[in-house]
Amino acid sequence: MGIRLNIYIFLVIMTTLRLHFVTAATSGDSCLTPSAMPGSCINLEECRYLYELVLDPNLSQNDRRYLRSSQCGYKNGKVLICCPPNYRKLSATTTPRPSPADTAMVFPESVALKTTATSISSGVNIKANNSQLLPNFPQCGNMLENRIYGGTETAIDEFPWLALFEYTNRNGGKGFHCGGVLINDRYVLTAAHCVFEKDIPFGWRLTSIRLGEWDTRTDPDCTADGCAPKYRSNSIERITTHPGYGKHNDPNDIALVRLTASVPFSDYIKPICLPRSPSLRNATFLNYVMDAAGWGKTEKTNNNPVKLKTTIKIKDFSGCVDKYSVLYNIPLESSQLCAGGDGGSDTCSGDSGGPLMFQDIVNGKPVYFAAGIVSFGPSLCGVADWPAIYTRVGAFIDWIERNIEP
Repeated sequence: MGIRLNIYIFLVIMTTLRLHFVTAATSGDSCLTPSAMPGSCINLEECRYLYELVLDPNLSQNDRRYLRSSQCGYKNGKVLICCPPNYRKLSATTTPRPSPADTAMVFPESVALKTTATSISSGVNIKANNSQLLPNFPQCGNMLENRIYGGTETAIDEFPWLALFEYTNRNGGKGFHCGGVLINDRYVLTAAHCVFEKDIPFGWRLTSIRLGEWDTRTDPDCTADGCAPKYRSNSIERITTHPGYGKHNDPNDIALVRLTASVPFSDYIKPICLPRSPSLRNATFLNYVMDAAGWGKTEKTNNNPVKLKTTIKIKDFSGCVDKYSVLYNIPLESSQLCAGGDGGSDTCSGDSGGPLMFQDIVNGKPVYFAAGIVSFGPSLCGVADWPAIYTRVGAFIDWIERNIEP
């Protein structure tokens, strides 16, 4: 029986991880997982969660892709895997699935951030106001199996919470010039400068919001694997901008758009989670790598018809304060995040007003939440040593809860 089990494990490992063997790494080296979480390059058997996944006879295609992308070397006949600290002891087979009681809780404490996040003090009561109107995992922040690791074009159902803003001018012409993120069945979160009249080009107004969109040239959107439902065009009932926002580059660059009707969720339309627990709400995410996605639009330019994505690293905030205050005379506040500036990779691949997304582990499952909203940056995006600025969503949870309604 032992010999048969060892043969089974060997075959599963080889068929699951056969795609690529990178240069052999020294056991214990630092690495980044496919979801951009810091980890250590160790023997597969030492990473309990991923090792148990390999042994699962019903392993999903998504898990197989994740395991392939997690491989960081091959040493002494053994596979090395990039293992996050919490995966060493976490069980893939005994970790309980969310119970009905779990779904009534405010977003659970982050596993990844309990010991690593840099926080600022806060005495906020996260159960106040209309927090019950915001979804909790697993009703938010989860995707199907086919997330693409690497590359710039998204899968047809990847990041199903992204919203595309459609504007109309006085002559009836239409254009897509901003984005946002769905946070429940009636509200889209975005940047204030995308909906503030003085910031929108003269003669244009926001008239609808698309959900479930992927390629703006086709409807429905199709790939070799099949077609998605037609996108949903949503009318707007009300726009609420933060009262502290007055002009572009202001720190309170955040707004809520209420849709006229409730949005039915599907594999292609679902909300993202918000950072509502204390550790996530106050985190500054220094050196974390996050996802940004969208159609490459800003409030003044048009670029890509297909939804794109990129990864962006959070930078030291004090360095951004020095850059923007000295050269541009733009004051920054702790309610903002500073990210990117590595050259060639920035929110050119996303949308002004779109989300900066972080993947965390909740109850043993990957969950996405909105850490930031694209606010502003240098006139040329993707410029080396010039990070862009994002509204830090966690700083505005109270305001969001006060301004949403059933």
